[in-house]
Amino acid sequence: MSNPTSIGLGTILAGRYELVGELARGAMGDVFEALDRLSGSKAAVKLLRAEYLSDESMRRRFRREGAVLKALDHPALVRLFELGIDDAGLVFLVTEYVEGQTLAERLSAGPVTIVDADALVDALSGGLGAAHEHGVFHGDLKPGNVIWPDEGRPRLVDFGASKILGLDRLTATGEVSGTPAYMAPEVLTGKTDVDQRIDVYGLGVLLYEALSGKKPFEDRHLGRLMMKIDAGDCLPIDAVADLPGEIARVIERAMHRKKAERFTEMAELRAAWHRARAK
Repeated sequence: MSNPTSIGLGTILAGRYELVGELARGAMGDVFEALDRLSGSKAAVKLLRAEYLSDESMRRRFRREGAVLKALDHPALVRLFELGIDDAGLVFLVTEYVEGQTLAERLSAGPVTIVDADALVDALSGGLGAAHEHGVFHGDLKPGNVIWPDEGRPRLVDFGASKILGLDRLTATGEVSGTPAYMAPEVLTGKTDVDQRIDVYGLGVLLYEALSGKKPFEDRHLGRLMMKIDAGDCLPIDAVADLPGEIARVIERAMHRKKAERFTEMAELRAAWHRARAK
């Protein structure tokens, strides 16, 4: 039986998944490389943090989200293999293991090219569009959640995490843990209901950072950051990156502060991007 307070390398979950390497730490949980002792293959295992395990409403939402995600099948989405709960009550997700760098790691060397941005738009708009058809919104599009495999197109991970935690990702001290800088205004303020356009916004912000190497909104204080995001107070993308005006307009519309002014769905964003690239 696993002890929630002593999880680490060598731990075996559900008698099957041996944690053999640490991949990432986040506000809601830790991600490990794991060996599936039944199949002998690699997997990625994400563990819900111990402090959330006693929250039954969060556990129910986690299980419900996992059931939906397991039904998703798209080349741009990292596949969910299992939503598990072991004998100690640990809640975990098992996904396929993808070799490669995160977009955040790639951006540490500088902005991506416009051709790389084409790959981001095609892959992520397709994957997100497929998820939206199932009523699932990612809500946490950021460079750390995009993996660029050693071979192939970008892949999206950590699906549904923001739906599980929502604003619990913000720290109690009022400082920013990272993720809020990528959230749509309506998610942060609660002024309107959310829909698929939170991901349209998120992809716009992701493209802004990928092509410029700069986050559009930055402030360590949550209140000031929320005010900037809600007001759309950032430099135009073509002021911080050398881009054609048509491409800049697509990004600006995607991340418009008012959701009614954004593209309504991923297919519309993708079509606009390709029209702009053709000019």
